Amino acid sequence: MYTKKSTLELFHQNLGTADSLLQCNLAQSLDRFAKVEPHIHAFIHENNREERIMNEIDDLSMRYLGQDQPPLFGIPVAIKDLIHIKGLPTYAGSNLPAAALTGQEGSFVKRLREMGVWVTGKTVTEEFAYAGPIPTRNPHNWNHTAGGSSAGSAAAVAAGICPVAIGTQTLRSVTAPASFCGIVGFKPSYARIPMDGIILLSPSFDTLGLFTQDMASMECISAHLIPGWKRFRSDRKPVLGIPNGVYMTLMFDEIRNAFQDQIRKLEGQGFTIRTVDMPWSDELIYGDDLLKFVQGEMAREHEILFEQHKGCYGPAVRDAILAGQMIEEIELDGYRKGQISLRNDLLEIQQREGIDLWVSPAQGGTAPLSGGRTGWAGMTAIWTYAGLPTMSIPSATVNDMPLGFQCIGSYGRDEELIYWSKQLSEVLNSYQLTL
Repeated sequence: MYTKKSTLELFHQNLGTADSLLQCNLAQSLDRFAKVEPHIHAFIHENNREERIMNEIDDLSMRYLGQDQPPLFGIPVAIKDLIHIKGLPTYAGSNLPAAALTGQEGSFVKRLREMGVWVTGKTVTEEFAYAGPIPTRNPHNWNHTAGGSSAGSAAAVAAGICPVAIGTQTLRSVTAPASFCGIVGFKPSYARIPMDGIILLSPSFDTLGLFTQDMASMECISAHLIPGWKRFRSDRKPVLGIPNGVYMTLMFDEIRNAFQDQIRKLEGQGFTIRTVDMPWSDELIYGDDLLKFVQGEMAREHEILFEQHKGCYGPAVRDAILAGQMIEEIELDGYRKGQISLRNDLLEIQQREGIDLWVSPAQGGTAPLSGGRTGWAGMTAIWTYAGLPTMSIPSATVNDMPLGFQCIGSYGRDEELIYWSKQLSEVLNSYQLTL
């Protein structure tokens, strides 16, 4: 249905002049948008979109006329409609009036602009990144979902409309869409990127995430966009850990078979694999505590808006807020303390066992048919709860749909995660498993 073009190709094409780079990326993005957006519905409708884009392009041209261009100059970026963008309304996938939601650009968007990008549009999200029907379709098969709340951002990259997109993750909303759409999805360590200028769902979970088509591109943009980035290199292979317990049962048989084949491939290439007992209870993985935590924080985030606009909320979000209102603050404090405790316990196990990365399938299945569920939290939520950085890399095709391989790093050591995920990606994609 579409032809992928890697981010790096877009980065390095037509590097003769500022204007030629801008015009080339503009033409390509507009052309792809016209061809595929009517089918995948990745973007929020925008009146006078091309006029707004041309104004951004003109501003970039004038600002850097005769000057050195910033590292991401001329790159089109799609941004999830929870994130405030100057000149564009914020709806957050809801029926609330934009005037009640729209705010000022935050520090991350300002960083994007300093790097020389232009905004190709705001992307579709589930209502307040929690739940609700969305129109976005998977570029690999329009009958399937593109994932959860960052679906629009993932689909835009997978369809070649833009080489970079921004999303957010609370429980699975970067990892699942990346896996389903066959692209790279990176959720940095909790609080590594400031969250100002964003409508939050659950402040103890919420993290900005990035989408690209390949690991080399993810390495490039992360170095430019994530505060305090420090180059990491190693002359050894990482030691990989696989959790014992109920965690590795939360997947369909064909996903487990694909993952086992991938692990055998990695072992054959000299990677050390260790299966480890984890510092969490099976009930925490399988129960509803993490969902209750999210709902409790969501109720507090929406306290004023919900009182003023209750009738505008969809049923799933409304029910979640009402449930969250019943959760006592002491219970939420317990969950927050548990986050730090789990983070420390995981680090202790990694140090004791010599594990550099945890690995698993990125999702328990491939993209479901549209109109139903948009992903599974079982493989992702526990790592987000602990605040660890995670990466989904395209690595397999199962039942004619993409499947991501998830890598999980140590808290605050995102540079190591990206370096070693790139190494794993090169091995796994050298044979690209198809089942």
